[in-house]
Amino acid sequence: MRRFVLLALLCASCSSAKQEAASLVAAVDRFHRAENVDKPARASALATVACTDPGVCEAKTVCATATRATADALVLKADVEVKLEGLQRGVFSKTDDAIQALPEKLDEAGRLLDEGRKAMPACDQKILVLRGRYDL
Repeated sequence: MRRFVLLALLCASCSSAKQEAASLVAAVDRFHRAENVDKPARASALATVACTDPGVCEAKTVCATATRATADALVLKADVEVKLEGLQRGVFSKTDDAIQALPEKLDEAGRLLDEGRKAMPACDQKILVLRGRYDL
């Protein structure tokens, strides 16, 4: 009887970990396939994936870091594009604080994008391990 209970608990924990891994793998896949405009929302969704299994939580942390950096860079880039369009339409002048801050925003976006690109291979490796471990 004890063996059965132990086996049942082990199976339940494996099942839960597999579900968590599948959810994380799907969230990373959605991030990769998303258009740039949709990546910030995909990164936010990835950050909300539930995890209790240590391996899944470790992968989630690595992937959330990579996707958040990329998403933040894309948000900054989009803001710069909007401000530049406003400058061209005459909504802003070259002396406006919003326009003066654009070079710094572009630098930050570039730094974050580079950070995300450098971190993504570690995320992809963790996802590959989860796919193999749980046959996903």
